[in-house]
Amino acid sequence: MNDLKKLFAAKPKNIEEIALWMDELVKVASENINNDFSPRRLSKGTRKVEPLPTDTRELSSFRTRIGTMLEYALSTEMDRIIREHNGDEFYLTFAVSHEYPDFYLRDDTLSSLLRIEMKAVDADSDEQAARFGVPTADIENSNDLLLIVGWEWEPITNDKTEIGEYPHIFISMVLPAKDIVEERDKRLALAGGKIEGREVLVPKRGKPGVFGPDPGNYGKFWRLIHRSRRDAKDLSPAVKRFLDFLRIIDEHSPNNRFKKDSDK
Repeated sequence: MNDLKKLFAAKPKNIEEIALWMDELVKVASENINNDFSPRRLSKGTRKVEPLPTDTRELSSFRTRIGTMLEYALSTEMDRIIREHNGDEFYLTFAVSHEYPDFYLRDDTLSSLLRIEMKAVDADSDEQAARFGVPTADIENSNDLLLIVGWEWEPITNDKTEIGEYPHIFISMVLPAKDIVEERDKRLALAGGKIEGREVLVPKRGKPGVFGPDPGNYGKFWRLIHRSRRDAKDLSPAVKRFLDFLRIIDEHSPNNRFKKDSDK
């Protein structure tokens, strides 16, 4: 964890190598969160005592809240580890606005070195719960990373009796954002859509040659990679890792979304 300075000294910057370094950092940080912060600070009673919300709007708000707390915990632990190995040469800071990205990695002059967007995926959530819809025009290819984690409720037991549960991160991954964006936009093109500036347009059903705003499918995790591209030989290593992420999420999900979509 102490070779971060060397990665940024390379010219040109290798965003794939940096993503892999960050990937290892996030795995260590996630394990620490699972062992301490999450069971200590995010625990709740059993479903019988403290049931989860079922209303769609409340459930979405609830998952957003969990995701925000995991963002805080994970990034804080990442910054602690970075500081432990690199002193005050680097800072992982929160973005202070509600715009892209979530975090910045900065040097000791507070200049931005990396922009990091985080997405936390509940294994039980539907596909509307996770998306990466940042406009292509806003992506900085050599600076932007996508940090994704998958979490699920882990039981807490006392003398073999379940007394509660907490959100447990079972997979994490850091990817160059540009790779995911390139595949996202290939999918849009394959579906007949197009991008004009920051606006995503799709064909209007039953009206050849007429386009309208995307109804919300652009950027959904489960639709980022076109089905015809999942086994393509020209997939980047990062996109292949993202597909592995989806498959692992699906293994922990009751919905089998990836398999169902593959069978269509």
